[in-house]
Amino acid sequence: MTEPRIRVLDDRVINKIAAGEVVERPASVVKELLENALDAEASRIEVEVEGGGRTAITVRDDGVGMSRQEALLCLQRHATSKIRSDEDLFRVTTLGFRGEAIPSIASVSRFELLTGRPGEDVGTRVLVDGGELRRTEDAPNPGGTEIRVGRLFFNTPVRAKFLKSPRTEMSHLSAAVHRVALSCPQVAFRLVSDGRTLLDAPPTMELAPRVAAVLGRKTAAGMRPIQAARGDLRLEGLVSEPSEHRSAASGLYLYVNGRFVKDRTLVGSVLSAYRGVVPRGRYPLAVLFLDLPPDRVDVNVHPTKVEVRFQQSGEIWRFLGSALTDAISAMAAGGERPEARGEASGPSWPARAPRLPLGRSLASRAMDRAVPSDEGGPPVPDPIGRAAAPPEREGRACSGHASGWMDRLARAVERGDAWGAGRQRPVFSDLEFLGQFDRTFLLCQAGRELVVLDQHAAHERVIFERLRGGAGRTPTQRLLVPELMELDRSRVLALGEAAPLLQGLGVEVSVFGEDTVALQGVPAGVSPTRVRRAVLDLAEEVLAGAGRERRVVEALRYEIAALVACHSAVRAQDPLGRDEVRTLLGQLDRIEHAFACPHGRPTVVRFPRDEVARWFVRDS
Repeated sequence: MTEPRIRVLDDRVINKIAAGEVVERPASVVKELLENALDAEASRIEVEVEGGGRTAITVRDDGVGMSRQEALLCLQRHATSKIRSDEDLFRVTTLGFRGEAIPSIASVSRFELLTGRPGEDVGTRVLVDGGELRRTEDAPNPGGTEIRVGRLFFNTPVRAKFLKSPRTEMSHLSAAVHRVALSCPQVAFRLVSDGRTLLDAPPTMELAPRVAAVLGRKTAAGMRPIQAARGDLRLEGLVSEPSEHRSAASGLYLYVNGRFVKDRTLVGSVLSAYRGVVPRGRYPLAVLFLDLPPDRVDVNVHPTKVEVRFQQSGEIWRFLGSALTDAISAMAAGGERPEARGEASGPSWPARAPRLPLGRSLASRAMDRAVPSDEGGPPVPDPIGRAAAPPEREGRACSGHASGWMDRLARAVERGDAWGAGRQRPVFSDLEFLGQFDRTFLLCQAGRELVVLDQHAAHERVIFERLRGGAGRTPTQRLLVPELMELDRSRVLALGEAAPLLQGLGVEVSVFGEDTVALQGVPAGVSPTRVRRAVLDLAEEVLAGAGRERRVVEALRYEIAALVACHSAVRAQDPLGRDEVRTLLGQLDRIEHAFACPHGRPTVVRFPRDEVARWFVRDS
């Protein structure tokens, strides 16, 4: 008889396969251990990391510990204290339950577990090396559980090879801690990386202080509370005012029954509610908790439980969208905050997401932006002699990636769509300015052609070339009073590392405390207000682009310059006088690539008279 081709895998191989599902990187390890600590009713959790989690991860909690028998059982697959029958799968009320995280982590690391039950003097220490149980011994009772994971993926070199740099892995790990910390304000969290404290969030019964501790006080001040209920659905949290937005969706923290999720229904509903009130390509901020009966949502559709499936997703979409629309309308009305009416107390919140104190009104924040501060001195004129207006007036920001714009322009030149292809280079200053259409497009005449310029794209190109010129450096205008930007610590560190690149572009920033960055200088001729927004966007790009360290520096400098130029240029709907238009046209004559903005959008379109005549059914 031949040996069967189908075999049952041994436990070591099975654990490594499960590890591939649950443990993608150090951040995955931390997420699983944090969820276990919360399910153990911990009131304080500490995370210590070395080498971005690649060298060592230690998670300590003061929750309910384990006996020796339980400590050994938790290392076996499908061993869990959180479900008893198949019916429990449809009413999950804990964060973890699969029973694969601990054995999977232990199978690909040097694993040490120290735990003890309340009231007992002696605890248990278990040592596991690559899935092999090495030692079980008595140890002092830690009053909870402490897990140390060392040399992650040491026995799976192929998987270790795909890990990114320590900085990149640390950014993912920090984001994972932030997501869990936001979900449980009543639990104290502390994150330490290579001896440096990145997060120290004390326990609180209010969500707003936790948002301030994790995301920064400035972010929390720009968010408003939201509460809604319909049937057995309940929504509570904080959402940003329309004037507060980011360049990526990283500011959306969405929770279902206390579990952080990445759900298309929830994200789509949030973005739909904010459509038309934030600029295109920008994203609101939100920390939202949706509670519903456990049997109405399936949380077991993904190994890491970040995806869920709703029984009635349409109802969830409408409920969330309606609540957000009402909240946004209330913000636009500029109504008083509850404290102003003497209503600081409100309905009690569950411990995971308590009631929220309210901040300043939308109207007062809009007034801050409308009136320039005198502390920094008068604004420095930009290349066309205009003081830049706040970026919130821009209805549609440039979009798209800067790379490839030269290829698109070259193809346009070959087709004859742009001046070139053997023609004489145009002289923009010779154009006859006819007027401004929709306060966005400049109508000009060149002989028998109608020439239309996008004022924002054209001015953006001028500023971009100015930033890129001057032997790679741009003169810096020092601010008399630095502008302080409060951010979460991961973004502070990101901007600190990007400071040398920014300095080469005339932007001077420095770390000013654990959660603050100081803007001390801006490119000469560029509004500090616009640069502030560009610097905040850059922090998002550095985090979102983690792992791309091998990109050439010049490519990153290009993107930074394009970002600053986009935020510094005159906006659509800004009125321009004839002298300002003449100055802009003259500036276009002094740059090489005047036919597209740094993001590849065209700056100018030409219509021959014959084509215009055909519009009106004329022969000539």
